[in-house]
Amino acid sequence: MPVMQPSTAPIEITDPNNVPDVLINGPFNIMNNGGMVHITFTNVRPDDGDLFSGKNPPRLRGAVACRLLMPAAVANQLVRTLADVLIKAAQTSEPAPNQTESKPPASSRPFGPISFD
Repeated sequence: MPVMQPSTAPIEITDPNNVPDVLINGPFNIMNNGGMVHITFTNVRPDDGDLFSGKNPPRLRGAVACRLLMPAAVANQLVRTLADVLIKAAQTSEPAPNQTESKPPASSRPFGPISFD
């Protein structure tokens, strides 16, 4: 039986269904099972009922927002690539040793601290 070899040519990527972005801001879980890696991401937000009833502060609820399933080899490459991107981003955002980091005045910042008081 012939074995299909992976292509070495560039793969064209398209997004014909306009897959939406997903906000992930809560706990996540990673499980390795039989060479497949399952990653479950969550989104934490205020409880809808509490918001509309005026409860202050509202309870926070977590909901599964996305589940990814991938071969371990792809997960390993994802980890390496993510680490490289984050390290490079940290290096470019660090001020030089003789520079001080300046912050805009509080009045010019687009968002203030979030408070439910």
